[in-house]
Amino acid sequence: MRGAGRRMYTDLAVFSGTDTVEETVAAIRLLCLPRGRVRIFVPEGQRDLDRERALMAKTAGAGVHISLDSVDPKSAGERVATEIAPGCETIVVVRPSGASLSLGVLERLLLKHAPVPVWFWNTPGGSDLTIVAAVDPDDYDRRRDGLNMESVDLATDLALRGGGSVVLVNAWQLDDEYDMRQNPFVGTGDDKIETARRALQAARASWLDTLAARCRRRGVAVEADLREGPREAVIPAVVEERNASVLVVGTMKRRGFAAMVRPNTATALADGFSGSLTVVPPGRAETESGGGSVSRIAAGVAFA
Repeated sequence: MRGAGRRMYTDLAVFSGTDTVEETVAAIRLLCLPRGRVRIFVPEGQRDLDRERALMAKTAGAGVHISLDSVDPKSAGERVATEIAPGCETIVVVRPSGASLSLGVLERLLLKHAPVPVWFWNTPGGSDLTIVAAVDPDDYDRRRDGLNMESVDLATDLALRGGGSVVLVNAWQLDDEYDMRQNPFVGTGDDKIETARRALQAARASWLDTLAARCRRRGVAVEADLREGPREAVIPAVVEERNASVLVVGTMKRRGFAAMVRPNTATALADGFSGSLTVVPPGRAETESGGGSVSRIAAGVAFA
């Protein structure tokens, strides 16, 4: 691994849908500090002492102390989203390597309510991660600026900790292009539409290069990938073409009428996603790495 990034987690909750101890330990080692205190939430009536001993031994070898707690599986999703998540820096749901993401009650509640980044993780430990971060400006909500930077920083942190590179992707489209071409009362000519498209493309390219420079300043290899088309089609295509290990995507957590007008791209991408997915909400407090000190790391396992 390379050196640690600017931001390091001090509170980490891990919920594992895999019985493989090694996969859970690999995720904890990569996504949290090299030492600290881990709290494991185990479903009531599903304690596996042999597995717990193995998990504690392997994480203790990494300098992490583990304590165990029980939680009612029937209310686990709501408790994680509303009680546990607000007290953590991030949430990690560990899935078997190669398993596609299926949005159950726990996953949907986390996407809807968790105020911190949520990692749906199934990437084996190793080096040379390829991390795609999807970014998108929003002229109507200035929170998007902070969300884009947070997504870029999380991707950069992971590249620094695990080794690897970052690809920043932006899917762009000219708003109302169809109406401009079809509306008989406006009569916008093709030359004006093409001029508007080129201007938007150039502006997006410049904006994307500015975010890429944020990665380069920290010594991470980064590429900017600007593509025309809908987000739901462009982003998965880039992930597949780049053979990416991880996708980082922000969500504004729109609800009600706003969600009807602009559907949640993160939720649409999450259902059936085959790699590791990180969903970042807006408004996360900045946390600097203070020399590697740890306050608390909370973790839970065995949520199938």
